[in-house]
Amino acid sequence: MCSAQCEKTEPSANFEIYIFSMKRKYFLYAFALTVLPLQAQDIYKVEQFSGEDLNGTARFVGMGGAMNALGADLSAIGTNPASIGLFRRNDVSLSGSVTTQPNALSLYNIDKSRASFDQLGFVYSTRIGGSSIKYLNFGFNYQKRRNFKSFIGLDGVDLGGLSQSMEMANLGSIYGKAKGDLAKRQTYVSPIAEVGYLGYLIDPDASGNLKPVNATKAYYQRAQHGGIQQYDFNVSMNYKDQIFAGLTFGFYNVNMNSYTLYSEDILDPGGSGQTQPYKMSNEQALTGNGFDVKAGVIFRPVENDPFRIGFSVSTPIWFSLTGNNLLLTHSPFTKPTEKDPGYATDDFDYNIRTPWKFNISLGTTVGNFLALDAEYEYKDYSGSSISYPDYNSLDPWTGISNNYQDKALKGEINRYLKGVSTFRLGAEARFAPGWFARLGYNYVSSPFSKDAFLNLFPNAGTSYGDSESILYQTGTDYVNLGDINRFTCGLGWHGKSFYVDLAYQYQAQKGDLYFFQVPVNSTEYRTNALKPQKIDLNRHNVLLTFGFKF
Repeated sequence: MCSAQCEKTEPSANFEIYIFSMKRKYFLYAFALTVLPLQAQDIYKVEQFSGEDLNGTARFVGMGGAMNALGADLSAIGTNPASIGLFRRNDVSLSGSVTTQPNALSLYNIDKSRASFDQLGFVYSTRIGGSSIKYLNFGFNYQKRRNFKSFIGLDGVDLGGLSQSMEMANLGSIYGKAKGDLAKRQTYVSPIAEVGYLGYLIDPDASGNLKPVNATKAYYQRAQHGGIQQYDFNVSMNYKDQIFAGLTFGFYNVNMNSYTLYSEDILDPGGSGQTQPYKMSNEQALTGNGFDVKAGVIFRPVENDPFRIGFSVSTPIWFSLTGNNLLLTHSPFTKPTEKDPGYATDDFDYNIRTPWKFNISLGTTVGNFLALDAEYEYKDYSGSSISYPDYNSLDPWTGISNNYQDKALKGEINRYLKGVSTFRLGAEARFAPGWFARLGYNYVSSPFSKDAFLNLFPNAGTSYGDSESILYQTGTDYVNLGDINRFTCGLGWHGKSFYVDLAYQYQAQKGDLYFFQVPVNSTEYRTNALKPQKIDLNRHNVLLTFGFKF
């Protein structure tokens, strides 16, 4: 088994790093580029925007995120808004962390350990006199919802004769006379197929059929950066110390960059047995924003009893995104008088709607020395969707346009994404005056079905019209993620006003990485003939929170 960081931290001799933002302007001149006004989206993008990290205050993380019935923690503002209703004093907190991916690929001078500013929030608590409503509270919390920083490196992977050019040939043959379509740049032609054709990696034979090449080994490096920032605004109340209710409005900011370098040792088509390097680099940038609403309640079934039940619901997050891609290739078959083919896309807008989320939690305290919380959360990822703005319906006064759904991609979402269950357990014990110890566990099931794959032509075999996704997909690699297991612990000191909390989190997750998709045969197109690379995505996180109550 290879780890996500695998064997080497430096690329092999025949896998040159020759792209990234600092050099992007140069390569726009050095490569023959075709400009397309589009950007990638697929079921794997849906997963990235529907999932979330365990992040926030150190107390929240130390208890595995299980705070939605106990409440009175700023990070629970985004999971059960009613938790803010349990505050009886004003509170301000600030959190930061250091995350380490063991043996991570040190690419472009990026350290294996990286610091992050993760949380900043406050609660303004107002006591209401002479009323059944004892407190009316207002809160704000900034939190990093997702941290996309990850590094994967694989070197010298045996391909057994398979090649990325085989997927290029399949994509190029979808419309029949592939040679004419690719040469004339017809409306619906895959950028990946076209660069393969222009680089002679898929060359038509006498019958006009596209003939791919064979390869012996592959080299792969991928780095992702950026994340999703979450800004929550809350109003909540305390009714007779028995019912707590809250409402949170969430705003999201997206900034994501992904860099992939892929190379193959291609066998000489002439049969000499010698190999030549083929290289592809793919840079993707994505920005945007989102919005959702969350509502929750916590109640004590028995008056004056510490046992409480929490329930919350979150609407889908409506993300509006803009992205662009840069695809560059180097083929050993390109003629000396020709430039290596590539693609650059203009900005392209699209929308992702994440699934609804439901949470139920149970919590209690034992005396003044022990607090316990357990909860279950469910999201049906197949309820997500992808759509595009219809600028023909743009209102010149409001700037608002209608959207139309990508029905072919919706079929992919229904087929390959499934319901995700999250279990959280947390405990906090007071072992000395002002001192607390915490333990937590967090489990998240995989969102992917076992036969999930990156379908670069999702409307094939359907009654839907051509999906726009074929035009802007510039990568063939994908990872089917497994379940997540998180183990957490923490320590805290709380004085009369000032407090400090420390938490540690270990996240264990595996995945199956595929460089490209080559069907076993025409009837089993979902089964990939290429064996997956087993990768470990484990990471360690240490988080520190400073807070002040007044």
